[in-house]
Amino acid sequence: MKSVIKPTNNCLRDIITWLQNGHIVSLYSYSINKQLYFFSKETLQEIGDEYIIYIDLQKDVSLLNDGEWPWYIKNEGFVEYKSTDILPVNENNIYNYKL
Repeated sequence: MKSVIKPTNNCLRDIITWLQNGHIVSLYSYSINKQLYFFSKETLQEIGDEYIIYIDLQKDVSLLNDGEWPWYIKNEGFVEYKSTDILPVNENNIYNYKL
């Protein structure tokens, strides 16, 4: 059974909390063809019990395009995740949200 990761009404705080809990977060908007991944490390050799949370910023692309949320995330000590070929594939560890 898939565990539940639920967002609150404070999306940025949710992202920081998920990262603090050891999850990978992807912010993306296909309308501007941009996708960023964040994690506590730049790379992983293999996936363990990490979750990945995809957040579609289509309704407020400026959060990604202007770099506002990436700045806050990096300011909290998280880095852009470079191992985009090493991501969770177990459907129980993948979440999708639209903002």
